[in-house]
Amino acid sequence: MNPIVFTVLLSLHSIAAASRDTIPREGFQQIQFDASRFDSVTAFALRNLLDNAAGRGLPTGPLVSRALEGAARRASSDHILKVVRDHAAALAEARDALGVESRVNELDAGATAIRSGIPRAALRAIRASRPVGSVEMPLTVLTDIVQRGVPNTTAQDAVTSISRLPGSDEALQGLQITVAKNAIRGPGMAVDALNRYLRGTVQGIASPSTPATGDRKPIRPPAP
Repeated sequence: MNPIVFTVLLSLHSIAAASRDTIPREGFQQIQFDASRFDSVTAFALRNLLDNAAGRGLPTGPLVSRALEGAARRASSDHILKVVRDHAAALAEARDALGVESRVNELDAGATAIRSGIPRAALRAIRASRPVGSVEMPLTVLTDIVQRGVPNTTAQDAVTSISRLPGSDEALQGLQITVAKNAIRGPGMAVDALNRYLRGTVQGIASPSTPATGDRKPIRPPAP
């Protein structure tokens, strides 16, 4: 195997493993807040943040996840509280952009995108490109390739174009790996590779009105 490809795949595998080994991203509602992981002042502040989020109708699982991840990494109390506070605000923005019927994992992926600097308009565009089926995969891929240096508009256009296609989750993962492999040599190379991949993927594909599949799990970029 090409050494560069091996390095990229290993990196993406490590990211996915890190997400699994800290707090699972699936089944957020089963995550319980463990106050014993924090000092009493931090635990009290976190409970207030979680109660406030619940009162606004936001899912608290992703917030508990972020708090426990911070504790596992021995982050400071101030940092943990800031991350949870910022993620709660981003969840509210993601819900506004994606719709109140969005699944928890979709909202979390949208919140992560927003905290990575991706505008809410991009979230709305992705929802419009995939009105049926989950938008977790396209949002995760969008966030990852933007973090690797692809400009927001270029990344959004590529992801929305592919996510309209039937069976597009596999193609989106291919885009993610292609960009990651070429980003090692600089953002310009990543954009060139993205454009080549997009031309090859979109050309000759069936009608974009066909619902996309949603059975694949995204390889998550590092949380902001």
